[in-house]
Amino acid sequence: MQSACGGGIVKAALIGNGIAASLTPVLHEAEGRAHGLAYRYRRFDLAGAPEPAVALQDAVTEAKVAGYVGVNVTYPYKQQIIALLDDLSDGAGDIGSVNTVVFRNGRAVGHNTDYVGFHRAFVAKIGPLQHDTVLLLGAGGAGGAVGLAMLDAGVSCLYVYDRDACVADALRARLARLRPQAQVLVWSGATLIDGVINATPMGMASHPGQAIDLDDVPHAKWVGDIVYFPHQTPLLHAAAARGLHVMTGGGMAVGQAAAAFELFTGLPADVARMTAHFHTLTQEVPA
Repeated sequence: MQSACGGGIVKAALIGNGIAASLTPVLHEAEGRAHGLAYRYRRFDLAGAPEPAVALQDAVTEAKVAGYVGVNVTYPYKQQIIALLDDLSDGAGDIGSVNTVVFRNGRAVGHNTDYVGFHRAFVAKIGPLQHDTVLLLGAGGAGGAVGLAMLDAGVSCLYVYDRDACVADALRARLARLRPQAQVLVWSGATLIDGVINATPMGMASHPGQAIDLDDVPHAKWVGDIVYFPHQTPLLHAAAARGLHVMTGGGMAVGQAAAAFELFTGLPADVARMTAHFHTLTQEVPA
């Protein structure tokens, strides 16, 4: 892997709303130090911007002009960012969502490392459990990556739910086209579900609440969340109280950060080292 870093300061950033609690900057900077880089990772928090689309474009332009190697993109801009890019990786194009933008040779190219991070975590934590039929909550920027990753990890029937029924149906159609061997349906209350994955921001410190009442899925054996701060979200607390297996968002958070670091720097990320650092930061006990 060829390094994109010279001898100067390596600059990257996170763009999103309400991202003060994000651990992405800390994970990137620590991994950069381990490689001997002068790595600086800042936040562009656009919460409260009167014109979000303009603020997003301004943030991307500022980072590009200032010589950043790239930016990560989180809620709610993973789909809006696409219009500002010169090209997409095949994976990001399939998913229709971007969480990592690499600036190189004057071009901005979008990637999706959420898929990599979630797939790795899902296989490790849920793979040994029954996962034929799964309910995906949230069909937005993260939902596409999470849904595709689950289909590629062996889920044969995926139900999609979103508060916006049109958004849910659009993702259903996209995933069904990408993986025609699987059954992809819009959820309308079916209860014979093996497990549930929350891919909405519900449960974050800035978006308190629980995305589903687990009484609606009485046969679920496990519940996962992509939210990692707090790492025990209200949804996971409720699942644990029922004796269900739970998967926190930590594995995806580390996995996507590691893959983005590699795209930014051209250097191999040490996932085990980043995972240990994440556990220290969150005091999450490895399962």
